[in-house]
Amino acid sequence: MKRLLLWLWKVLPFGRRPQTVALWLLNRKFIVGVIGVVVDGSGRVLLLKHYYRNEYPWGLPSGWVKRGEQPGEAMRRELREEVGLEAKVVSVLETRADPSLPRLDITFLLRAGGPASGPRPLDVEITDAGFFRPGEFPGELPDPQPELVRKGLAQLGF
Repeated sequence: MKRLLLWLWKVLPFGRRPQTVALWLLNRKFIVGVIGVVVDGSGRVLLLKHYYRNEYPWGLPSGWVKRGEQPGEAMRRELREEVGLEAKVVSVLETRADPSLPRLDITFLLRAGGPASGPRPLDVEITDAGFFRPGEFPGELPDPQPELVRKGLAQLGF
């Protein structure tokens, strides 16, 4: 069956739009999430206290990629919207598919920039925010976030 479909794809005069629709219908759908390990100049890590998370309220900033948005820009947008913080993407730390959900997470390492007053909650999802040194985190982080923090700090030499 697959061979027949590929042959039809090759020989029939499909335009780009019908091919895109066929790909959309025949493939599994995923949501794409972004996670940020945001580090300031002192090696402290940005953590947010999320209103809706019960077991692990503190964690790394995160969010969803919107249609047509580049993942790195989605992470930067989430930081601006949630805590009013600008940051520069340094690298992609990890890309991970969720084993139980149709979700792909891309984790970025970012360097924090302004405002000088520090992050402050701007969204109803976030009740507190701050930069913390490892060992001084206000709560336990969910897996795999502790490993992502270690990896990010090591990459920056902290």
